[in-house]
Amino acid sequence: MTTIKGRIIKGIGGFYYVDAAGVVFETRARGVFRVQGRKPLVGDIAQIELISEEEKTAVLIDIEERKNSLIRPEVANVDQALVIFACTHPEPNLFQLDKFLVNMEKQGVKSTIVFSKVDLDSSKNKNADLESLINIYENAGVDIIKYSALTSEGLEEIKELIYGKTTVLSGPSGVGKSTLINTLAPHYEGETGDISKKLGKGKNTTRQSEIIKVDDEGTYLIDTPGYSSVRLIVTDETELKYYIPEFQAPGFTQESKEKCRFADCMHINEIDCAVKKRVEENKTGHEPLAEQAIALERYNNYIRMIEEVKEGRNW
Repeated sequence: MTTIKGRIIKGIGGFYYVDAAGVVFETRARGVFRVQGRKPLVGDIAQIELISEEEKTAVLIDIEERKNSLIRPEVANVDQALVIFACTHPEPNLFQLDKFLVNMEKQGVKSTIVFSKVDLDSSKNKNADLESLINIYENAGVDIIKYSALTSEGLEEIKELIYGKTTVLSGPSGVGKSTLINTLAPHYEGETGDISKKLGKGKNTTRQSEIIKVDDEGTYLIDTPGYSSVRLIVTDETELKYYIPEFQAPGFTQESKEKCRFADCMHINEIDCAVKKRVEENKTGHEPLAEQAIALERYNNYIRMIEEVKEGRNW
């Protein structure tokens, strides 16, 4: 039988859809995967054995060694994450955003925030002072892109960022993620039509991740379902501080004069805590954050995450 190589672009109901040189084959994994406790993931480079080239069916016989694999979303061979948050409509939930950023930090994936709908008036939104949001996250070491589907502001920046890479797209429902995908890959809807027909569903009803090929230069997007809540993958609250970049700034290291008194400081109730000092210095929130400052919003979300991890462990 003929064996070819491709990439898993979708997995649902025990079927894996593999793109091999532009042809999508419907496959099932060999039983050895189950015996070995291995699970193929969207993004995997796979070896498939053809059953019918005409019907585009095959058996998935092996997957190549992964560059990385994420727990949430459950995908493989990712270069970066692009998290889409509207600056208004819907109101941005910074707690969910910060949890997503922590998850990516833990998994070693660089994140960029795209604040969408920047053309809309956000003056009535208590959390949507755009420049303030940008200041908070730039101070946290996160790259920011301002994007408008209406005016195309930021579109070229996004295209340049994703070029030649595999990028996870994530964000809450209603932030314009689908519109952005259709702009970056206008052929996407047509290419997924056959898969949708086989599944007997519209492509937007699935709750699975899916890879979208943008061009022939190695540019891929991984579309993930919109969410209303992000679940932390951190299970030990003492780890959380390591995934907040501002806490790791040079001014807070043990080699610095400005350091926490205790090497294992959790930055909560301890005395002489450099992190808390930086938070207190910028508590008013009326002025732009100083260099190496920590925004009160980010610090409060860190405390909330600690409580969430503790509560999750007690269930």
